Amino acid sequence: MRKKDRYKEKNCKFCEKIHNKRGLYCSTACANRDRPEYSEKVSEGMRKVVQDWNRTPAAIAKQKQLNTPLATMTADEFGVNIPDIQELSDYDYLDGYDRAEKW
Repeated sequence: MRKKDRYKEKNCKFCEKIHNKRGLYCSTACANRDRPEYSEKVSEGMRKVVQDWNRTPAAIAKQKQLNTPLATMTADEFGVNIPDIQELSDYDYLDGYDRAEKW
């Protein structure tokens, strides 16, 4: 059971309303209104970081998993080409090591 006087009585930092809730603000609305304004340069920098992150394979996979519309890369761009391997002798760099006994 929760006590009504769990937190001490205080004034909201934004609207000066008296409340006994946790934190400095009486509501989420007051907390949101008291946030700092960012300059256009800072906003543009944050926007660029988010856009760069959204283009990474990890972010795209997460966006596809959550079914969000931010996935901007197609499956062809995300996937890698797999070479066709007919025989081990097709690779010159193996130098005759085609069996484990020769390793």
